[in-house]
Amino acid sequence: MDMDRQDHSMSVLRSLVAITRRGLADARDEETPLSMTEQSIMMAIAEQPGIRSTDIARMFRLNRSTVSRQLAALIRLGLVRETPNDTGRGRPLELTEDGADAFHRALTSLQRIVEAHLARWSDGEVARFAHDLERFDRTADPS
Repeated sequence: MDMDRQDHSMSVLRSLVAITRRGLADARDEETPLSMTEQSIMMAIAEQPGIRSTDIARMFRLNRSTVSRQLAALIRLGLVRETPNDTGRGRPLELTEDGADAFHRALTSLQRIVEAHLARWSDGEVARFAHDLERFDRTADPS
C-alpha cells in the first residue's frame, strides 16, 4: 500500500470515528442520555423489531454480555421490552412507545446534523457520498 492510500485510509478512519462520536453526543436526549452502544442497539431494534440479543451481538461484533448489560439498562429506562417467544431461542426485542420516541428524536437530531454538514454540497456530491458510504459499509459485512 503506498503512503498516499494509507494516509487516505487513516483519514477515513479518523473522520468516521469523529463524526460518529460527535453526532451521537449531539443527539443525546437530556432525559435519556444514551451511549453510542445503546443508540446502536436501539437502531437495530427499531429497524428489525423482534431481533434477539444474540443477533445484535453478531451484527455489531460485540460480546453477548455487553449487549445483555446494555439491554438491561434500556429495559430499566423503559425504552426496550422483551416480547413473548414460543421458539425458546432468546427473547425477541422491540422498542416501547417511549423508546420509539427517544429513537426518533435522536434520529431527527442526527439527520439535522448531517444535513447541516452537507448544506454546501451539491445534490450530486451528496448522492456520490451516500453511494460510497453504502459501498464501504457493504464491504465490511462478512455475510
